[in-house]
Amino acid sequence: MELSIQIFARNYGHPGELRYEFSDGDTLIGVASVSADETTYYIHFLSVMPDDRGKGYGTRILEALCQKLDDKPITLELDKGSPFGLANLRNWYMRHGFIPTSGDWMIRQSKAAQ
Repeated sequence: MELSIQIFARNYGHPGELRYEFSDGDTLIGVASVSADETTYYIHFLSVMPDDRGKGYGTRILEALCQKLDDKPITLELDKGSPFGLANLRNWYMRHGFIPTSGDWMIRQSKAAQ
């Protein structure tokens, strides 16, 4: 099972926002939206298609993003409407190196900053 990544510029949303599409063959598995400023990347959303949840794709997508975006810290705000619940979502991100900052915000430091 090999995930491929396609990146598209978005004409709406946050300035400079890119949409990442992750596919297994011809099947769209998940999407993520990321923007950046001079110092930080921002993950606006990361989602796996409902039929593909629970198969490890979310972890693989997040790991691919973290590897690709490792020259600056990555910040995100937890989705209060997540079907997984805020506590589960927070724990999942923490297992991938994100730490809570304030409220529902989390950050993952870049390897360059460590």
